[in-house]
Amino acid sequence: MSNKKILRLVVCGMMIAVDVVLARLASLNTLTERLGLSLFAVAIVAYLYGPVAALVVHGISDVIGALLFPNGPYFFGFTVTAVMIGLIYGICFYRSVNLWRIVIAVLAVQIVCTLCLNTVWLSMLYSKAFLVFLPGRLIQAAIVTPVQLVGLPFLFKALDRGVKPFLNGQR
Repeated sequence: MSNKKILRLVVCGMMIAVDVVLARLASLNTLTERLGLSLFAVAIVAYLYGPVAALVVHGISDVIGALLFPNGPYFFGFTVTAVMIGLIYGICFYRSVNLWRIVIAVLAVQIVCTLCLNTVWLSMLYSKAFLVFLPGRLIQAAIVTPVQLVGLPFLFKALDRGVKPFLNGQR
């Protein structure tokens, strides 16, 4: 195995750990809502390594987090959502990132994954109507969306200055 592959594996493993900690321990969790910063970990992997790495990292971290720190019953649909988030971020952030890509990625994740898919999964899991869960999901999206839209540009700028040159062997 080359040094770059080993470094990629180590970084992805660390981001899985960061994702689990941010999602399960450093966020506000209720049975149906989660407010946290765990998507920054998958955004880092998406930016550095692309969609495949991001979807694998976010999917694995979802399963590990659900097994180690359960918050209600495990439901595979949420892992599907996590994989989709990794895929969307990977497609939007890999190799080229700008404000429009950030806006598109955040809105796609919030609309498709948070508002639609996760609400469907909650509806199926708890046998309640879709509209019962939608108001809480809208509040969550209204809080998380601006945080991500403001935070992601700063994150990518910091990665460009410090981490990316190091990972490319320039430091």
